[in-house]
Amino acid sequence: MNESRGSRSQRSGRSRIPKRNQKRDSDKQSVLSSAMRRLELDQVLQLLSLHATTSTGRQRLLSLSPQDSAEQMRRGLAVVGEISTLLEKGFDPGLRGIGNLGSILQRAGEGTSLLDGPQLANVSKVLDRSRALRGVLAECALPHLVERSQRLTDLPALREKLDRAVDFSGEILDEATEALLDLRMQAGELEREIREWLESHRDLSPWKKFLQGSVITPRNGRLCWAVRVECRHQVRGVIHGESASGQTLFVEPEPVVRKGHQLQRIQDRILQEKRRIIADLSREVWLKSTQVVQLWDQLIELDMIQAKARFAKNLGCRIPEISEDRALRFVQARHPLLIWRHLQEQGNPVPLPEVVPVEKLQSALDEIVPLDLDLNAGQFQLVVTGPNTGGKTVVLKTAGLLSLMASCSIPVPAVEGTTIPCFDAVHVDIGDEQSLEQDLSTFSSHVAIISEILEFSTSKSLVLLDELGSGTDPLEGAALAESVLDRLYERGSFTVVTTHIGRLKEYAYRRKKCENAAMEFDPEKLAPTYRLKIGLPGKSNALVIAEKLGLPEEVISKARELSQKETGIDPEVLEGLRRSQSDLERKVQEAEAQGEKARLMAEEVEASGQEQQKLRSALEYELERIEETRVREVIDQVQEQLTLLGDLQGEKGDAVRELKKRLERSRADTRLQQRRLETARSLRKGDAVFVPRLQKVCEIKKINKEKQKLVVVLNGIDTEVQFQEISWVLPPPGFDLWWYCDE
Repeated sequence: MNESRGSRSQRSGRSRIPKRNQKRDSDKQSVLSSAMRRLELDQVLQLLSLHATTSTGRQRLLSLSPQDSAEQMRRGLAVVGEISTLLEKGFDPGLRGIGNLGSILQRAGEGTSLLDGPQLANVSKVLDRSRALRGVLAECALPHLVERSQRLTDLPALREKLDRAVDFSGEILDEATEALLDLRMQAGELEREIREWLESHRDLSPWKKFLQGSVITPRNGRLCWAVRVECRHQVRGVIHGESASGQTLFVEPEPVVRKGHQLQRIQDRILQEKRRIIADLSREVWLKSTQVVQLWDQLIELDMIQAKARFAKNLGCRIPEISEDRALRFVQARHPLLIWRHLQEQGNPVPLPEVVPVEKLQSALDEIVPLDLDLNAGQFQLVVTGPNTGGKTVVLKTAGLLSLMASCSIPVPAVEGTTIPCFDAVHVDIGDEQSLEQDLSTFSSHVAIISEILEFSTSKSLVLLDELGSGTDPLEGAALAESVLDRLYERGSFTVVTTHIGRLKEYAYRRKKCENAAMEFDPEKLAPTYRLKIGLPGKSNALVIAEKLGLPEEVISKARELSQKETGIDPEVLEGLRRSQSDLERKVQEAEAQGEKARLMAEEVEASGQEQQKLRSALEYELERIEETRVREVIDQVQEQLTLLGDLQGEKGDAVRELKKRLERSRADTRLQQRRLETARSLRKGDAVFVPRLQKVCEIKKINKEKQKLVVVLNGIDTEVQFQEISWVLPPPGFDLWWYCDE
């Protein structure tokens, strides 16, 4: 019995484990979702979705979630970069108007319902765009897009059948079947006859005075006259309706009623034939529904990718490097929502997804102080201090939001050199999360969030804590904050915290892999600069501001003494460290400036060397041309003298003829001529070549090596030139002034 109860207990315990795991996973997902909300990822996705051209693409972009694989992030960003390259060249995927096929054909192979005309037209557009994009992407020589082109398989039989039967709006075309074409021709002929009779008799007596006007009005599929209600009995026929005022009746005159019946019967047959065609097309689509849905899904993914590329262009985003090791580096990073806010303040008139003008974007970027931040395996904690409204929270939000964007394969507003690892999670405690429902104070709410962060964060996590240790007694808050930082330090989590607590400023000096940072403050202007300075703790500058605002000097002095006793940090030492850091930064800037000058000088020297080489080649060509001209002149003179000898016979005549052949071979075998032929044989379609006779650098369109001829484009016109007419060098600088050749 005991054994039995124990076995049941063990089985019961095992059955509860998955439930506990499920709850933990659910709690973790809730924490991550809360972090994304605090970092305003949803607002970025909303802005991103405006760049999509399909409704399904917009919906999917709104529900993007971070990826947990560095390779997925890298591939996702790479394909965005490739499609950006095509967009710069004017590429348009042409996906506007593609509806949601997934909801229509989601049960592939099981469909028995008829698709309507617009749905068939949507399928037709998916097949057409897939085929067109397959060709474009396959030829772009960009590896990720070439790979995607292979997924856009063509369904030629279904595509051609839909193209013949359905137009872009979903109407069934006349050419769908011969029967439909014949019926529509009959209907058109009958309608023409009825309309002609009505038009020819409406102005005749006695009907003219009974009609409300000369307009022929269709009612219930029949062509009618508008007859005044008091003249109803004067016009014999069938009444098909009346006007809203009741003053007009729509009457089909008796002489055309019979033809109207015939037209109605034909139209019924047309409707039956259209239904038969739709049923046949629907059956064909359902048979290929799996492939059609896959193609549609690929097009939606391409729409999402091009939306990311357009978003990146409009907000000045770049593709970051995704690091495999522990390296988080932001170079001149900016918060994307701040950029968009500045664009709106400028009265940006361009509706998305149109391109934002470059000058407006640059103006917005100039208004925002960029963030430079570097965390790595040797320094993975950062304690940021500084005055209120100095930008500390913006630092946290920018770091967290850009990390989430990269994990969603969205380019980030930062410059080259930005590196982001694949975090397993971004944990955030920012803002006031006071909960009235749970009766939590601000401090209690922060403690609850930090507790969750400590439970779920790992060495692969990014943790962002705003005003750590605030909201309670400063001494206890400082001790609690230091303990939290110690736990995260031991775990190895990337951590950035902001604080006003002086004790935490010392914390970084006692931890090898923790660093202090400060938000820069201008004490003269009494205003923050919003620039993050790494290396030294910052000051809240409350005493400086109070002194500037006129607080008595003795009060300020006493406050400084008390502040020094509380912090235990000598302010003069800190000030000396700040001066040393400023001197170091100034020297670094000077070195960078000198390096830039050296780089520019090297570029000038290189450019000058290239021009000298070009000029040297041109002079060499000119010398060889002069030599060739002299050889030809001598050959011409010898040939003239040989011609004076006349037509000799015998051995002397044979010798003269052989001499003439050798002279011709010499004319065609000069060193310059050989260079021309070698150059011509090495050319390819699209190369540039200089033709001295035309005095132009032309693009090669065709090459005929057998006939030794080229076709070049000159001012938009195809022009044929011989191999011997081209130069083996491009013209030197200023060739239009002195380079002249009469070849």
